[in-house]
Amino acid sequence: MLFTKKHAAEKRADFRAKLKSGKLLQFPGAFNPLCAQLIERKGFDGVYISGAVMSADLCLPDIGISTMTEFAERGHQIGRVTDLPTIIDIDTG
Repeated sequence: MLFTKKHAAEKRADFRAKLKSGKLLQFPGAFNPLCAQLIERKGFDGVYISGAVMSADLCLPDIGISTMTEFAERGHQIGRVTDLPTIIDIDTG
């Protein structure tokens, strides 16, 4: 899949339904769109973007200097290629 088939509202609804199911959800970490696609192919429930991993991927120390714009852009890149819901840890942003 090159691009997602679901709109953001559909992903949110799916996430809410999964939360209501009461089962333990697995959201492995992804630092780029390729990792997110692999997570989806393996059948996980969603994708997690960690602040520490984002900082490492940007070659920055994990001391809160990554901007909200950088996190939003990465979230957009990942959300564009997967139908899974995505949780983003924006650090202190």
